Amino acid sequence: MDPTSAAEARERVAKWIEEARQIFGLLPELMVGDHQAGERATAAQNEAEKLHKEVEDLKRENHLLRLEKDEIAQAMAQIAAKLGITPRRSPFERGIPGEPPKLADHVKLPEPPRPAEQPKASDPAKP
Repeated sequence: MDPTSAAEARERVAKWIEEARQIFGLLPELMVGDHQAGERATAAQNEAEKLHKEVEDLKRENHLLRLEKDEIAQAMAQIAAKLGITPRRSPFERGIPGEPPKLADHVKLPEPPRPAEQPKASDPAKP
């Protein structure tokens, strides 16, 4: 190795050593930032798990409330059928657009009104 290339090699090694010292000086700072990011990630994960549990509880409650609503609707339909009332369709009920609403099987349609009977002329009690 000639003296010029040896000097260049020493210079490069000295430069690498100086860069390594600078990097080692920055490591504690980088580790603190990494530690804080890890803490934030853990806190976010805990919050996500908490929210997931809350969503599951709300889904369960929603399911129970829908079951109760269906039971109430059936009871109301039975009462309406016994009274001979045709229930109105809920504006919130979903159906196919453009298709007329379907009546429930257990709901009776009201009978059309009968024409009033005319009094007979031969009835002496009636004028």
